This record gives sequence, C-alpha cells and structure tokens, in this order.
Amino acid sequence: MKKMRNSTKRMRTYLLTAFLLAALILPSTAAFAAPRTGTYEKHFVGAGADSYRTVVIRKIKKNKVVFQIQYARSFPFRESATNKIVGRRKGNTVTFSYKEAGWGYSGTGVMKFKKNAVKIKTSGTPGSDYGFISTGGQTFKLKRVSSKKKFAAY
Repeated sequence: MKKMRNSTKRMRTYLLTAFLLAALILPSTAAFAAPRTGTYEKHFVGAGADSYRTVVIRKIKKNKVVFQIQYARSFPFRESATNKIVGRRKGNTVTFSYKEAGWGYSGTGVMKFKKNAVKIKTSGTPGSDYGFISTGGQTFKLKRVSSKKKFAAY
C-alpha cells in the first residue's frame, strides 16, 4: 500500500513538472508567429488636437506586403491616406515607396513587424515633408487594434 502511494505521488510530480514546462515553453513560441493582417494604430494626444496614424495591412506574402497608411488630426481637421502600397518584404522588414492620395506628396519608408505591432518610419521626398504621411525620419510603433482590412477611399 505504501509503495503504491509513493508511485502515485511520483507520477503526480512528473505530470505537474511536465505541465509547468509546457506552460513555460508554449507562450514563447507566440513571439515567432507570423505577422498578421489587420489595422494598426497609434494615438497621439496633443495640447490642442489629437491625431491618429494608422496602417491597414491587407495581404502578407513571402516577398510582398499590401497595405495603406492613413493619418487624421482633429483640429484643424486634416485627413490623408496613401494609395495602395505594395512593399518588398525581406524577413520582418518591408521597404516601400508611397504617394499620398489627393495631395500628391511622395516618399519612401521602412516597416518592421513586431509581436502585435508594426514599427514604421517614412521620409518624404524634398518638399513633401509637409505632407501628413511623412514621419520626418522618426520611428513610430503602432499597435494592432483590429482585424479589419478595409482601405480608406479618397
């Protein structure tokens, strides 16, 4: 009887150890998950106006990513978006060139996929840094807010 208690106790210890190890290992594999389509956003709170910088990723393939960059400011009201962008993907980095719909400003940029976020850095061609899509060479981290993939129409 005593021998049977020891074996069940040992079995419970093994199972608990295996369960705890699995619990430690499984969440770390999520960090290596593939980037996801959807809407990524950064909200800036200003003294007089709030603004939003948004990236909508529609399609992710091995070598390319289809997405759109949007910008909106509350006061004075400004809104801008790019035409559809097809960027070249290498690993978790996407390089692209863009043109703002309506305004005509253009530039280049780099986007990096992170876990549930993207980091984006754009710079306009000379004269177009006054455009709304250009980040002026700064890098912004946008967090995933939804799985919606609808582009803005301008």
